[in-house]
Amino acid sequence: MQRYFPFRFIRNQYQLRVGHELQTYVLKSLRDLLFLALEFFIENTSVQLISSVAHNHHPLRDLAYEFLMKITSRKQICTATRLSVENLAIIWVFFCFLNGTKGLTVVQKGARCLFIARTLRICLFSMTVLPSPKARCNFTEPINPFRIRVGGACNDLLYSGHVTIYTLTAISFTILSRQYSSRILRYGLPILIWFHVIQRILCTILERHHYSIDMFLGLIVTSLIWQCKPLHIDLPEVPQNLLLHLKQLVFPKFRPTFKEV
Repeated sequence: MQRYFPFRFIRNQYQLRVGHELQTYVLKSLRDLLFLALEFFIENTSVQLISSVAHNHHPLRDLAYEFLMKITSRKQICTATRLSVENLAIIWVFFCFLNGTKGLTVVQKGARCLFIARTLRICLFSMTVLPSPKARCNFTEPINPFRIRVGGACNDLLYSGHVTIYTLTAISFTILSRQYSSRILRYGLPILIWFHVIQRILCTILERHHYSIDMFLGLIVTSLIWQCKPLHIDLPEVPQNLLLHLKQLVFPKFRPTFKEV
């Protein structure tokens, strides 16, 4: 019987420290993170597969690109402060965490939206192989699912994966900034982040990483998915009195009194 004592002790400690509400939240969060990680793995493999398919390498005509080249230049647009998509994603998540319960709710919805948007993206760029805007782009490397290609390859175009993160970051900043009492923060943060998003979209078009339709469609689709409530069923709900739950997790002798709402 003694050999079962450690397991009984662990079970008792778990029941003492972790409430049902917190347990449900953690399990659902891990579920969504697992789906998102699986999606990124499949997308990374699909990007390499679709870029290795034989196709016509002559770029399509992009009227928006031609118009931008007439009114501005790549140097004027792309010389501003440039954040990589990885850094922007970190800023997005960190900003949401700084805003407590509401921020956690926003980032949970954003993760679900990102999963749906990028899964749809795999379907779209796999249906029709568009030639890269860069005529010399030719993917000849061996397909390696475990080699992360953050910048994509050659033919994962319709639509842009980067713009999904740009859009979700801007939406999150806009929503969470509404709760600030300072007008500078309430209006300044959304303006600043949307300005950066637009600058990155224009820069991507001018640098010929994507067609203009890739960027525009990614922005619209991501925004529509965010607004589509049926797609966000069974999201992890942040427990009420989260701090009390965390205090109970660290100090199991603490007996929280949760208010009924």
